[in-house]
Amino acid sequence: MRLDEVSVRFPIARRRSVSAVDGVSLEVVQGQTLGLIGESGSGKSTLARAMLGLVPTSAGSVTWEGVAVATMSRQQRREFAGQVQMVFQDPHSALDPRRRVWQSVREPLDVLRRGHRRDRDEAARQALQDVGLPTHLHDRYPHQLSGGQKQRVNIARALVTRPRLLVCDESVAALDVALQAEILNLLCDLKDEYRLTVVFISHDLSVVGHIADRVAVMYLGKLVEVAVASDLLEKPRHPYTEALLSARLDIHRAPGAERIILRGDVPSPLAPPPGCRFHPRCMHAVAACATEQPVLMPVDAGASACLRAADLYPADNTGPSVIRGAR
Repeated sequence: MRLDEVSVRFPIARRRSVSAVDGVSLEVVQGQTLGLIGESGSGKSTLARAMLGLVPTSAGSVTWEGVAVATMSRQQRREFAGQVQMVFQDPHSALDPRRRVWQSVREPLDVLRRGHRRDRDEAARQALQDVGLPTHLHDRYPHQLSGGQKQRVNIARALVTRPRLLVCDESVAALDVALQAEILNLLCDLKDEYRLTVVFISHDLSVVGHIADRVAVMYLGKLVEVAVASDLLEKPRHPYTEALLSARLDIHRAPGAERIILRGDVPSPLAPPPGCRFHPRCMHAVAACATEQPVLMPVDAGASACLRAADLYPADNTGPSVIRGAR
């Protein structure tokens, strides 16, 4: 899947709109897991829905196998729906309380009219077994399951169509730490078993670092950094990523490393600041940051949308000062 200059705007009043995603270009590499991180309100979930065609794009294009999602025919959209599936954040509200869990898992096959009814039943129960839900739980209703079990049902429902791309939107955020680890390990196993490409959305860097091959960082609707996960966690190339890393709980962080406290609040998407959108809160901002809008430029093996990336993060540097423990 490829995104080219994708923007999503929502009308809010007469002749006014809010920009949730602004000019995002990104490639989801087949067979890899792409982590998408950022603060709440950064546009991660909206971008995910634009990938699936669930919200219309205001500009740019999302292409799947060379075909723009927005221009797909009805038949192409049905095929696309089977190949690209989503696991939502809240495992409770994502399931129909009136259906038994195996019926909810079978529903996508019913909508797509795949195979005979008996084959659909068998595929649904097999998907539930693949995600580790015991057979005696298949006939229960959602309220009779725990949060972790419900999320396994949601994953099974996404996998029952045998998709090629799985989008996980904060799919472990509503679970406790122990269950998060179970679901993350399950997703890693299923990725290999089903030969999946995964887009994993989260605000938790530790979670993304565990599961992702590459990471894209969003701030106020724009991409600010894209890099290999291990490189980004060790050597971020954007001040916003640097601040996110300083905030995580990490027992391996260098002694004396300081927490970066960003000044002010996230600007309103109704009136984003000119120039670099992060500059009002950035500890490295200069005058040019308030007037010049940065674009993603190659930095080492990744890309950064920072006007000062070459100065702040030279190629021979071992990492930002806050990560090394020196200011």
